Amino acid sequence: MLYVDWFVKRMKMTFNTIILEEEVGYESYDFYHDELDDLLFPVKHLEKLPNPLLLETLIYVDESRNEWLAGVVLDEETKEMLYEVWIKNGEAIAYEIYI
Repeated sequence: MLYVDWFVKRMKMTFNTIILEEEVGYESYDFYHDELDDLLFPVKHLEKLPNPLLLETLIYVDESRNEWLAGVVLDEETKEMLYEVWIKNGEAIAYEIYI
């Protein structure tokens, strides 16, 4: 759960939403590019990322039942952040690519 603290800080800083670490769900998966939705991961972004890629997901549901999700692609060896996507209620709202 490497990025739970990061998620909590980003929710406060970027979305002005204060949450506790214990309110954050976490999962990690390996995906091949063809398994990912191109509405959430544009092809021009995927072309720069490893295939398969390690995707860590962090999720929070607020009091209004809005579902906030951050998908973080990591380098499997160094754990360096390569990419992040923010999804609110199933729609991508922000991307950041670091490579």
